[in-house]
Amino acid sequence: MTVEVVDRTGTGWLPDHVVDLVEGVLSAEDATGAVVVVFVDEEEMVSLNGRYRGLREPTDVLSFGREDGEDGWPDPQDTAAELGEVVVCPSVVLRYAEEEGADPGRQLAWTLVHGVLHLLGYDHETDSGEMRVREQALLGRLGRLIAAVSPPLPF
Repeated sequence: MTVEVVDRTGTGWLPDHVVDLVEGVLSAEDATGAVVVVFVDEEEMVSLNGRYRGLREPTDVLSFGREDGEDGWPDPQDTAAELGEVVVCPSVVLRYAEEEGADPGRQLAWTLVHGVLHLLGYDHETDSGEMRVREQALLGRLGRLIAAVSPPLPF
């Protein structure tokens, strides 16, 4: 399992903690492979969201899976599989945390869990709530890792 973090924003979130959290999700899901987490600014997120989802607005996370498995998703047991990229917009994550009165680290953790689950084939837009249930279970299970990803503030 390989996790790479690319920070184009200077967020201050520690890459090792992001790697640990993503690896924790992959391990809990019995999945292996390569994941790249990219932190982008709102301008880049608006561009990506417009290009791939037809929405000209920022969002907190987008996932881009490598569709090479027989069902359109990578085989989670293939250690060489490139699972894909999770693109995160820290300013939107922080805004959502503020709006919801949530801890910024927990909000980032949820965002990362959400993005990785999409790479593994979960889809909250088409399931019957399974993805949301799994997110909460993982957040509970990975509690010690969540505390570690809290960003230095102010961002």
